[in-house]
Amino acid sequence: MVMDQKPRTVVHFKSEERRTVNEIADFLRVVADKLDTQGSFQIEQAGEQFDIRPEGNTKLELKYESKGERHKFEIEIEWKPGQEDKSFTIR
Repeated sequence: MVMDQKPRTVVHFKSEERRTVNEIADFLRVVADKLDTQGSFQIEQAGEQFDIRPEGNTKLELKYESKGERHKFEIEIEWKPGQEDKSFTIR
């Protein structure tokens, strides 16, 4: 019996930094503006640059959770390059 193997997850970039609320808002505005005007944005870490270009059938996931006094809000954008949006419209 052959088992289908799922592709291994590769983490290309990860960052956790303390920032002020204003710095976070500025970062999110830059990302939003770049996505709106260019369809992509770049992130650089340790001299390596990553081109983030969501396309096709794109999913936005928002998550808010708390554990005791700790709160967490996550924003995740997920896509598969070349996968078309198969939603439909009634006319």
